[in-house]
Amino acid sequence: MKAFSNIEDQQLSITGSVVTLGNFDGIHLGHQALVRHTVEESKRLGYPSIVLTFEPHPLKVLAPERAPRLLLTYQDKLDLFKTYGVDIVVAQRFDRQFASITAEDFVRRFLVGRLRTKKLWVGRDLRFGQGRKAGTEDLMRMAPQVGFQVGILDPISSNGVRISSSRIRELVETGCVDEVQPMLGRYHFVSGRVVAGQGRGRKLGFPTANISSQTEVVPLNGIYATLIEVKNRGWPSVSSVGVNPTFGEGPRTLESFIFDLKSDIYGETAKLSFVKRIRDEKKFATVEDLIAQMHGDVDQAKAILGKLRLTEQKDA
Repeated sequence: MKAFSNIEDQQLSITGSVVTLGNFDGIHLGHQALVRHTVEESKRLGYPSIVLTFEPHPLKVLAPERAPRLLLTYQDKLDLFKTYGVDIVVAQRFDRQFASITAEDFVRRFLVGRLRTKKLWVGRDLRFGQGRKAGTEDLMRMAPQVGFQVGILDPISSNGVRISSSRIRELVETGCVDEVQPMLGRYHFVSGRVVAGQGRGRKLGFPTANISSQTEVVPLNGIYATLIEVKNRGWPSVSSVGVNPTFGEGPRTLESFIFDLKSDIYGETAKLSFVKRIRDEKKFATVEDLIAQMHGDVDQAKAILGKLRLTEQKDA
C-alpha cells in the first residue's frame, strides 16, 4: 500500500481508480463497508483502490473547540486500511486554503483531474466542499457530467442503533467498551509506548507496563479486562486507567498487568485492546485492601478473557 499526504503529489500518477471518501475516524463497520466495496470494485475494473481522507481532521482546523477526540492515530488508520487490501491512501493535508475549494472544483480538479476516478463510493450523509455545502445529491448530479459513477451506502445499525464515530466515542468514554465491539468489528484499542513508571505495581506484586497513549480516546477511569499486543505478539492482561487515588491522586495513567509476560518490553510500541470494564477506580483504606482487590481483578479478567478464547475457538 502506498500513502500520500498531497493529492497533487506527482508520484501519484494513475490512469484510473475506484475511490472512497471521508474522515474514517475509528474505521467502524460502516466505513469498512465502503472500503470493501471500493476494493472489490477496483479489482473488477482493474484499477487501484484509493481511500481519500484528510489530515488533520477538518474540525481541528476550522473549529478546534468542536473537534472530536480521535479514535485512531494516523498510523493505526493506515495500518487498518492496509489490512483491508487498499492500494493507495491519500491523507490530504487539510488547511484553510484546501477548505475554501468549492465542491465542483474538488470534483473536477481532484476526483477527475488527479485521481481519474471511475467509481466513487460514499456514505449517504457525506458533506464536502467549501462550507460543507455539497452532499450526495450534488455528487449524483455532477458525476455523469464528468464521467464517473457514484455508489452510495446507507448507515449501518447495530442492535437497532446507528453506527457512528460519535456514538462509539461516547460509549468508550463512558466505559462501555464491550458495546463498541459489534460496531467496530474489533475492540477499541489504544496505541502508545511502554514507558517507565513509579515502580509501585512491582512492589505490590503486580508489575505493570505503563503506556503513554498516542490515541486520543481513552476509556473512562476504571479497571478493565484487556489484551495487549507488543512486537506482533499478544497477551491477556488487566489494566487500570486513572489517577491511583489510594496513593494520593496523581496524573492520569494507563497501566497494564500482563499475564505470563517474561520479557522486558520497556520502550516498545504497544496496542492495548479494551474487552470489558470490571469496576470503577476506587480509593482503598489500606494497601493490603488494594492488593486483595487486585487479586480479585486479575481473577475476574482471566474469567472474562477465558470465555473470549473459548468463544473464538468455538467460532473457528
